[in-house]
Amino acid sequence: MNETGQHNYFSAQLQINTQTGEVRHATGNDASVRLSPVNCRVLLVLIQNAGKAVSRQQLFDAVWPNQVVSDDALTRCISDLRAQLKPLTEVTPLIGTIPKVGYRWLSDVTENQTNPNDDNDGDNKSIGEAPNNEKESLWSRQLKPMLWALGLLLLLVWSLMAGLYWWFQPTGTSVVILPTQSVSPAINGQSVSDVAHHLKQATKVHDNINYLSQFAVQSHNGSPFPYFSHEFGVRWFIESRIEHQATGQRLTLNLIDAKTALVTYSQQFTITPETSLDVHCQSFIDFVAGL
Repeated sequence: MNETGQHNYFSAQLQINTQTGEVRHATGNDASVRLSPVNCRVLLVLIQNAGKAVSRQQLFDAVWPNQVVSDDALTRCISDLRAQLKPLTEVTPLIGTIPKVGYRWLSDVTENQTNPNDDNDGDNKSIGEAPNNEKESLWSRQLKPMLWALGLLLLLVWSLMAGLYWWFQPTGTSVVILPTQSVSPAINGQSVSDVAHHLKQATKVHDNINYLSQFAVQSHNGSPFPYFSHEFGVRWFIESRIEHQATGQRLTLNLIDAKTALVTYSQQFTITPETSLDVHCQSFIDFVAGL
């Protein structure tokens, strides 16, 4: 404690001046009491260790250093303090007895140190913790574990969602191979359905291309482009068309952007007995795989 200053302690509706030994109600009414120097020193030790058990020996060493004093002297001091302070506050009890240990100041304490040469009141600081502080008890016993549990739950949910996303995310480019449109029933003895078949076979050469099943395509009514792009992450639609011409059969393969439904690339092949359908389909899929 600063010898040139003055310490005021505020606790349990009490204002305690350790320099003068005066204790009054903190609201400023006229009720006050002046403690004896010994009682004031005992009170000072207790409030400086607010919320903590202070043994009888600690009190003897602090209040009566290098003196031999009977236990009754300390007992009387505690009794006097309880009797003198009780009329000044509605807070009770103020001093708790810990059997076979000592005593404890039960309320929270705030210290205010002032210098006689200063006009301000100085800085306040909190001393000790009240053992019956309900807010601290609620935080320690209930709210803190609940927040920890909530944080752990959110972490587990986030980890689960990240795992599911990683597990189900597409491993390559998804495409939809549309049924072949034809104006003639056959291509040199082959059915027109062979075009889609060869396109699907060609995708197996490339690990980065996956095609949606025909069942999934046929089960959706309406424009497939925005639906499959949004729901399955489809990037391309492959459209094939067979046209009958005087010179033979002409195969047209179109690459359609799933988001815009616009044809971004197109190839045409003339089908003759000397050409192989799977060669043309493989060439087209090779181009798509390189995009």
